[in-house]
Amino acid sequence: MSSANHRINNYEKYFNKSARRRKPTILRGFQKYLGTDMLYMAGGHPNTETFPITTAQLRLRDGRTLDIDEDEMKVALQYGDSRGSLKMREWLTELQRRFHDPPTLPPLGVSPSANSDMITILTNGCTEALSKVIGLVLEEGDSLLVEESTYPSVLNVIEPMGCKPVTIKNDADGLIPSDLSNILSSWNEAVSGRRPKLLYCVPIGGNPTGANLTYERKKEVYGLARKFDLLIIEDDPYYLLQFTRPLIPSLLSLDVDGRVFRCDTFSKLMSAGARFGYLSGPKQFLEKFIEWKDAEIGSSNILAETMIWKVLQNMGHDGYMEHGCRVANFYRQRSQRALRTADKHLKGLAEWSVPMAGMFLWMKLLDVEDSRPICQKLIQKGAVVVQGHIFCPASVKSPYIRVSYSYSSEADLDQGFSWLAEILRERQEQ
Repeated sequence: MSSANHRINNYEKYFNKSARRRKPTILRGFQKYLGTDMLYMAGGHPNTETFPITTAQLRLRDGRTLDIDEDEMKVALQYGDSRGSLKMREWLTELQRRFHDPPTLPPLGVSPSANSDMITILTNGCTEALSKVIGLVLEEGDSLLVEESTYPSVLNVIEPMGCKPVTIKNDADGLIPSDLSNILSSWNEAVSGRRPKLLYCVPIGGNPTGANLTYERKKEVYGLARKFDLLIIEDDPYYLLQFTRPLIPSLLSLDVDGRVFRCDTFSKLMSAGARFGYLSGPKQFLEKFIEWKDAEIGSSNILAETMIWKVLQNMGHDGYMEHGCRVANFYRQRSQRALRTADKHLKGLAEWSVPMAGMFLWMKLLDVEDSRPICQKLIQKGAVVVQGHIFCPASVKSPYIRVSYSYSSEADLDQGFSWLAEILRERQEQ
């Protein structure tokens, strides 16, 4: 893909008024002296000698143990860099190089210098990453491009900002580029306000659909982003949970301009409770992101980072990739079990697509306008699924439900789908 005349040199035009007013946090600037020969008397760092924890041992599933020694624990219990430690950022940058070979990532050993050069920073899961990117770009009254079935937390982010979703049709192969093109080419600013400048998508294992955006469509979407000067949030927590290999190349792998913000997380592979993710994107933009994070949070979770780091150091990049394959196979087997059970109980009562990644089954209840009463009756029987309307910003009512097969046993699925079938049949007889 040609990069001529499209490489972004300055991101100021994308920042909203609030972002432009943000300045570096002065106190955090003193951290550059930590670990040097200087007598450091500037920081409000509590003395770790007063903390009750001194060491820790992690026991892995294979029986091996990893030790966090006293010196490592002192670092883990202290304030740290909001970007994450240098060693972790370097490890993750190399991981991104291996998975995606981003066009804007400088060659190995070369430091990022251009505004659009890719860097990677740590975040509090994908949620902090996507919410802050949105919060740096959108103004009140702006629109965010989303799929017609999308992750509802992003709607919770934009609603209090006074922003509105604009939905793009999607199907079993992800969002439909021709619909995105129609929306942007026919946009009337006099009627709808400023043309959108930000697209949000979950391209792999779509939440709630379980669909994968195909590589051909990704190329079309990226081409439209270049044509209409869009920035893209590639929220990809299920990337390694694809049920087939090789992995579908990412939008980041196509990003010759520096317009993709890729959100990754360890929540699905290592620990959801650690709230440990990472964001890859253009240097100038992520520096503004860190200014906000410094002012709001002040430090990444160094204790969680230390635990994850010990495991990653033990695995290595190849071991982490192999772990991803094992986890994907686990969920693939779970999805097959859910599909068999759905076919047993719900044939003729519901329709569903085969999940291609992730942990969800997106089901359409036939001859049902609104799934909410059905879901309520299911709760009364003793099972909980998610009603579809919360994933569909353009619809008050939806015939869909989202079923998670992550934790449900075969017996649970059998009972739950049996109850659902019973409710749907009773409804038909009324």
